[in-house]
Amino acid sequence: MNFITLGEIMMRLTPPNHQTITETTSFDAVYGGAETNVAVGLAGFGVSTQVITGLPQNELGQAVLRTLRKYGVGTDHIVQADGRLGVYYLEKGFAYRPSKVVYDRANSVFSQLDTTSIDFEAAFKNQQWFHFTGITPALNEQLFKVTLQAAKAAKSQGLFVSCDLNFRAALWSFETAREAMSELLPYVDLIFGYEPLSLTNEDGTDKKDGLDRLASIETLKPYLAEIHERYDIEYIAFTQRKNFTNSRNRLQGFISHRNHIEQTAQFDSDILDRVGTGDAFSTGIIYGLMENWDLRTTVQFAINNMLYKHAIHGDYHTADVETIFQITDSADIKR
Repeated sequence: MNFITLGEIMMRLTPPNHQTITETTSFDAVYGGAETNVAVGLAGFGVSTQVITGLPQNELGQAVLRTLRKYGVGTDHIVQADGRLGVYYLEKGFAYRPSKVVYDRANSVFSQLDTTSIDFEAAFKNQQWFHFTGITPALNEQLFKVTLQAAKAAKSQGLFVSCDLNFRAALWSFETAREAMSELLPYVDLIFGYEPLSLTNEDGTDKKDGLDRLASIETLKPYLAEIHERYDIEYIAFTQRKNFTNSRNRLQGFISHRNHIEQTAQFDSDILDRVGTGDAFSTGIIYGLMENWDLRTTVQFAINNMLYKHAIHGDYHTADVETIFQITDSADIKR
C-alpha cells in the first residue's frame, strides 16, 4: 500500500546529556512530528510514503525537505510559503525528574493552511492509506476544517483511514477534543488511543477511568465494543504504560477488531528517548495490517517497534522489519 499523512513538522531542540533547558548552553536539533514519525518508520520498512505539510520558504524549510528525502519520504504535496517553522524544546527527564516540552509553534506556515491550500483529490490519487492525528485539528479552527476535508476526501476516494487521537491538554480541553474528534471519526477505520472518546455515565458525567487503568481484556471488551459500534471503527489499537520512573516503564500492546482482542506480554524498558514511541507503535500496527498479518503478529510487531524506539535518540527510527521482529528475542550482542 502507498501511505500519505497530514501534519506539522517542527524543529526539536534538546539539551544534551539530560541537561535542563535553563542550564544548557547548546541544543541538539532534529526535525519531526507525530505524523512524519510514522511516515519515516514505514519508509524504513519499504513502504512508499508521502507527507502533506506546510514549510517556510527558507533554509529551515530546505533542511526539512532534505531530511525527508534522506529517509525516503515523498515531498510532492508540501506547501511552501513565507513564514516560520514551528519549534519545540524537549527537556529529557531522568529517574524521578519528568520530561518537559516547551512549544514555540504559533503562526508557523503549517498553522496558516486553510481549505484552499491543498488539493486532496490530487494528493490522494494512487494512495491507499491516509493517516492523521488529533494534534492537527487541535491547533486552530482552520486546521480542524482542513483535517475534516482531508478525512472526507480520503474516505470518498476509498482510502483506509487511521487516526491517532493524541490528546494534548496544552492545545484544547477534553470536552472540545471529544466533540471535534467525534465529528472526524465517522471517516476513520483504525484509531490509536481512546481518551477523547471517553464514554459517559447515564447522568452525563464522564467516565474518566480510561482503558489504560482497566485490569483485564474482559473488562475492556464492553468499552471497546461501544466505540466500535458508535463510530463504526474497524480497529482500535492502544498501549498500557506503567511509569516506574521517567527512565523506566512497563509496556503492553493491544488491538481490537470488532469482538476479537489480542494483547502482548508486558515488557519493562529503560528509556533513552520517549518521544515518538507511541508513533512507533502506530507504525507497527499500520505495517502489520498492510501486510495482512494476523492480529497477534501485528500487535507483537508494534510493541517491538515501540520498544526499539525507546532506545533511539530523536523522534523516529529507521530500522528494518527483521531487526524489529528480533528485538525481544535476546539482549545479547548481535555478531
